[in-house]
Amino acid sequence: MRVAAPRVLFLDYDGVIVDSMGPKAEAVADAFAPYSTDRTAIAEGFRRHAGSGRETQFDRIYRDLTGKALDAPERARITAVFLARIDAINDAVDLFPGVHGFIVAQAAKRPVAVVTGVPEEEARRQLARFGLVSFLASVHGATRETPKHVHMERVLKACGLTPADALFAGDSQTDMQQAALAGIPFVGVGTPEHFAGGAPLAVVPRLPDLAALLCD
Repeated sequence: MRVAAPRVLFLDYDGVIVDSMGPKAEAVADAFAPYSTDRTAIAEGFRRHAGSGRETQFDRIYRDLTGKALDAPERARITAVFLARIDAINDAVDLFPGVHGFIVAQAAKRPVAVVTGVPEEEARRQLARFGLVSFLASVHGATRETPKHVHMERVLKACGLTPADALFAGDSQTDMQQAALAGIPFVGVGTPEHFAGGAPLAVVPRLPDLAALLCD
């Protein structure tokens, strides 16, 4: 399947640009260990809710495990356990093969913006470490107050573009939902089964595979 070339390309970060989902899922499983011994279920919750912003993601995982709302003290404890691991994780993870070249090539054709559930400053530091910041039009970190679809809508408005002019590539159900809320066409990065509940334009195993689908 071929996809119409967008005028602006939005990309998720974890699991799309950088190979970070595994170690971050382990850190989340440690943080939620008091609520479940099923580390696989916790990791699956992390992947299912990835992209929604760190606080919202923790809220949703906690509700999945306990059926209750996460209160502020417990959120702070969970966050502290996770953050104690994050610097070491960020120092160890790397880009997926071919991603640097893909982003450089796409940036020569259209604005490329990263829209991630990772806090914005953390994402910027990592993207700078990988030598990608200068090729990106902007970087946006989703929060409870400003989810991904709001960031994308603002970028489109600033550029005088419509949702049909954009394309969002992400690896989670949340990414697919956020694209739908913004009315932006979506390409899943992963397996078709993972996106079976939605209607992505296409699914590719890795981000660089998207280049072959674009009708430039």
